[in-house]
Amino acid sequence: MEPRVRFIVVGLFALLVGLAGLGFALWIQNKGSLRGRDELIVRFETLAPGLRAGAPVTFNGVRIGEVTRLAFDKANLSAVNAHVAVDHDAPVTSATQATLEAQGLLGAVYVSLTGGDADKPLDRTKGAPVIVARSVSSLQQQARETLDAVKALVADNAEPLHDIVVNAQSFAAALGRNSERIDSILQGLDRTLGGGDKEGKPAQFDLAAPALQVDLSHAPEAALVVADPTTVASLDTQRLIIKTAQGELQPQPVQWPDSIPKLVQKRVLQSFDKAGYRFATGPNDTATPELQLQLDIGAFQINETPTPMAEVRFSARILGEDGKVIQRGEIEGHATAASLEPQAAVAAMNEAFAKALEALLEWCKGALPAK
Repeated sequence: MEPRVRFIVVGLFALLVGLAGLGFALWIQNKGSLRGRDELIVRFETLAPGLRAGAPVTFNGVRIGEVTRLAFDKANLSAVNAHVAVDHDAPVTSATQATLEAQGLLGAVYVSLTGGDADKPLDRTKGAPVIVARSVSSLQQQARETLDAVKALVADNAEPLHDIVVNAQSFAAALGRNSERIDSILQGLDRTLGGGDKEGKPAQFDLAAPALQVDLSHAPEAALVVADPTTVASLDTQRLIIKTAQGELQPQPVQWPDSIPKLVQKRVLQSFDKAGYRFATGPNDTATPELQLQLDIGAFQINETPTPMAEVRFSARILGEDGKVIQRGEIEGHATAASLEPQAAVAAMNEAFAKALEALLEWCKGALPAK
């Protein structure tokens, strides 16, 4: 008998624990939390689209409860009463306003409570207090209203929109009729801006720093900065330039390793070094200059007529520490080009530039002030 009694006792204990758990779960479901809850009725006079039992209830954006059930108002069948359970300490008053909100455009619907007045508490003497919600419109209604507004806008502007379409068609037709002229204009712009051979990369040639006969090793020892050369926009390019008989500067499919001003500056510094003058630097060095050499490039091209001729010409100025000009000079170098083909044109430019560099160093030899 004793084993049977033990089984009965264990079974009764398990049954009691299960019933207690079920009761606790049902109590939690009805109350929503371990805190005290108050019942309210939020009345929607017209629509409550998407509202479901279990939907959240918030006060000023903070969740305070949930909807427990929905029911129709027997006195007004078009109205919906949402019975909600809210925290006992929620600051809901008779002045609190209710509305229906959605999380995003198509998110879950919830009851939103906002505002209130501490001097106007809820009247609970006649059962659950009632808060009348502000009227809401469904998403379908809002979409319909938006569509109607768009249709009205299109209707009001039908004629201007038609004119825009007609003008666009006329413009496209005009472009088609003048396509050859437009191509010619674009090719001209490409030549002016230094566009290269579209069938491949432009040939690249270097500008040599020639071995010159000028000796500056006995020149006065003064820190000399070779400033960034200046020039016109058409010469601030990496392309070989040919000047036509009509005076047009035409970039060629021949490319220097750097822009003409930067390349001239580098080769001038290398020439000073080869001539034995160890005190010439670029403008980015930290040494405080005593002298400054400024160059303005006036020509760096092949002149087409009467005979192809390479021309290099720039103005030179030496400035002292006070920024005043000490010496001015005009430097030139010329060389005949065998033809306008790239190899011959580059060879002529190197020869003309070598002559200009030698003339520049000779001028500096006499222009550098004595210490």
